[in-house]
Amino acid sequence: MSPESVIHVQIQASTLADLKAFIDETQPDVGCRAIPRRMGDTYVMDAYVLETQLEAARQARAASRVSLQVLENATEVGRERQREVGEGNRFAARGETPRGLGRKE
Repeated sequence: MSPESVIHVQIQASTLADLKAFIDETQPDVGCRAIPRRMGDTYVMDAYVLETQLEAARQARAASRVSLQVLENATEVGRERQREVGEGNRFAARGETPRGLGRKE
């Protein structure tokens, strides 16, 4: 069974108080330094929620005062990016140990 997807959302509110009320009620992951951005006459903040928490966030009491827009499925984006990573020893073709700082065995 695969882990639950993490969804990247954008929360938009007309006042900081509305934005704060929604975040306090739903407890999304807003990172270590939650700083809302001013966008025209509204305040915007990015956050991450689990897929199962997304519908609960939309049904929250404070949800009527904010706009919640799904930007991307962060888990799927991560999986796609992981496919770009090669496998094996990237230094094996050279037949020598890499130079520079670090342990060499």
